[in-house]
Amino acid sequence: MVDSTPDTFEQRQVVTAWDKFVASPLWPATVFAMLLLAWELYVRYSGVLRIILPAPSDVAAYMWVQRAQLLQNAWPTLYQCLLGFAIAVVGGVFIAVLLTQFSTIRRGLYPIVVGIALIPKISVAPLFVLWFGAGSVSRVALVFFVAFFPMVVSPASGLMSVEPSLLRMARAFGASRTQIFWTLRVPTALPYIVDGMKVAMSLAVIGIIVAEFVTSDRGLGYLIVFATGMMDTTMMLASVVTLSIIGLALYFAVEFFGRTIIYWEK
Repeated sequence: MVDSTPDTFEQRQVVTAWDKFVASPLWPATVFAMLLLAWELYVRYSGVLRIILPAPSDVAAYMWVQRAQLLQNAWPTLYQCLLGFAIAVVGGVFIAVLLTQFSTIRRGLYPIVVGIALIPKISVAPLFVLWFGAGSVSRVALVFFVAFFPMVVSPASGLMSVEPSLLRMARAFGASRTQIFWTLRVPTALPYIVDGMKVAMSLAVIGIIVAEFVTSDRGLGYLIVFATGMMDTTMMLASVVTLSIIGLALYFAVEFFGRTIIYWEK
């Protein structure tokens, strides 16, 4: 029993260190690095043609050499995505407030909102070109259309999720409808709004790429289409990686914004 005690203690120390490592950001970074290494080794030693499957080192080298071109095309993708996302956030929260505060509007408008949300988003992209033209307006409109529904459902759920006991207490103390809205409903809805913004941001990135597939003469979506026509897999993957970096940066920006305004959850 005396000899086994140090071993048990050391084993507990190892498990604790491993748990801390898995819970830290180093673990997903390590997994990602291992996947990149496996991809690199497969391309180098499997005999696959690099014109079909470039190695990560090839993509990284291309991104460095063509960084000016990638940045030039990343800018229109970024600002049109952010513009459509911002309009979706403002419009979605406004509609959510109307749906939750006015039963007449909710009964008449909510089924329409759900019906529009069920429309396949990619299928309407050509229609947006016909309605709004081939310029940036149609692309921003498609981003708005794709990101709008999460910004209605999540805030509406948050505004309606106030505990009934708190509502009864507020009414018992004579709180008005406006006071209940700002002091109870809005703080309760903020986490839901941030969650909806995360989903909407992910969909907005998809929406801008679909829009650029349909009509664009610049942007990362245009580069992907151009690279597909030229059979340039390296350019295609470099554009996808650049888009992924932008998407991750925007997602974590929304998450940081949520942690800042929802300070009480810390």
